[in-house]
Amino acid sequence: MKKLNIKLEDLRQQNLKELFKILEGLFTEFGVEFYILGAVARDAWYAKRQIGSRTTRDVDFALYVSTQEQYDEIIKRLLNRHGFSELKGIPFRLQTPFGYTIDLIPFGEISIDDAVLPDKTWDRPVFVNGFKETFEHGLVPVEVEEDSSLTFRVASLASIVLLKLIAYDDRPERRNTDPADISDIILNFFDIESEVIYEDHNDLFERNLELHEIAAVVIGREMSEILSSNEALGDRMLRILSLEKRTQQKMVEAMAVNGITLDQAERWIQLIQEGIVK
Repeated sequence: MKKLNIKLEDLRQQNLKELFKILEGLFTEFGVEFYILGAVARDAWYAKRQIGSRTTRDVDFALYVSTQEQYDEIIKRLLNRHGFSELKGIPFRLQTPFGYTIDLIPFGEISIDDAVLPDKTWDRPVFVNGFKETFEHGLVPVEVEEDSSLTFRVASLASIVLLKLIAYDDRPERRNTDPADISDIILNFFDIESEVIYEDHNDLFERNLELHEIAAVVIGREMSEILSSNEALGDRMLRILSLEKRTQQKMVEAMAVNGITLDQAERWIQLIQEGIVK
């Protein structure tokens, strides 16, 4: 994919440059690859068209780590040398010296059945379904206008939708903002990715589709590439999009906000599913 050019100030988090310098140096030292997901990844895309969004004080990082010891040592360095602090009762989350929090979510070789345990005393796993597939097929390199030495990647918009669908399906009681976020991405996707759509998906203009509907199909097509290496996860995504369970029905109902009708939300889900299958 083409690089995404951003200004750090557009991500609406102070001292991001300082944070990235600390983390990039540490991750490089330990041979850990990472990417940014969640609201900051979304805002990196929205900045492309100066689109406003709900603010957040969190930055989410996905870390591809080999061993638990490797991850523990990274956390130890941040606590002992850089002024970070732990938040009790919230796994993988640290308070930064810059006034906001970060989530450092490990995945890869330390995960078991697509879940990771924060530590031996924690009795509930944290699921990382889709993290590895996003790492392999759903990332975009970022070029920072203020400092070309910063080199990191963010999840694509389709990857963000994918991870939000999975996260809501896992923990709907904790993920109440995900459905509205999915709708918002669909509403803005065509404007942000119009160049890609005209170049690679112009067949969709032969159909009688609204621009938002075209966006939903393209999101599904990009999801299909992300899911191509994991048939089981692909099957799960199609089950989520089938809206057969009450949890999935509640999700699409929650997508119908800010003037979006339930029929529109259901249509978008149907078209994402179509994009994956075809």
